[in-house]
Amino acid sequence: MSKERTSLSVSVRRHFVDGFFFSHKKLFSPGKKIVDIGGKKDNKRGLFDIGIYGAEVKYVNIDRTTNPDIVSDAAQIPIPDSYCDIVIMGELLEHVPEPKKALKEAHRLLKPGGIALITVPFMVGIHADPHDYGRYTEAFWKNASGDAGFKIMEIERQGTIFAVAGLMLQHLFLAKGVSWRPVQFPLIKFLMWLDKKTVAPQLTAWTTGYGIILTK
Repeated sequence: MSKERTSLSVSVRRHFVDGFFFSHKKLFSPGKKIVDIGGKKDNKRGLFDIGIYGAEVKYVNIDRTTNPDIVSDAAQIPIPDSYCDIVIMGELLEHVPEPKKALKEAHRLLKPGGIALITVPFMVGIHADPHDYGRYTEAFWKNASGDAGFKIMEIERQGTIFAVAGLMLQHLFLAKGVSWRPVQFPLIKFLMWLDKKTVAPQLTAWTTGYGIILTK
């Protein structure tokens, strides 16, 4: 089996996160202004890199090792109102103690008609960065987005119970300190194949997280 690094080999969750942003890459064209809140200019976890599409990107992060353009908390960013066309919040909101405040700040930064692209985990292990505060359901994100002034364009569930099982399997191998690639990778690919076939509500109620598209 190929040892090429893919989003799926990073993690099942990253597979969905990268896929979400790759699917919207046409939005990141030259001339667009983007604020990536919590984004990493350096030391990226996945394969997606918004910087290659020609848009003007400002990275906002509290972690100086990621080489941010602005070092700032997500709820109080020193950027003028109605500054950008797109706000990105990828796997950020679980790491802020009050996600509704961060959503309101994203709304403030956007021009009228601007778009927020957000990913948030759900059935995912606790991961401090530097802290991990919560997991929220689709109902919460609908409520919080509306309270922040957004219109909801889409909230997609990213994976079913089989994707969750694949993610757990990856962490089990990591905990053992071995990869066992000939065993691990075929099992995960089989689970991901089952994931695409799954429609039963009892099984789709389990998800690795959500991809959210909002507009101002």
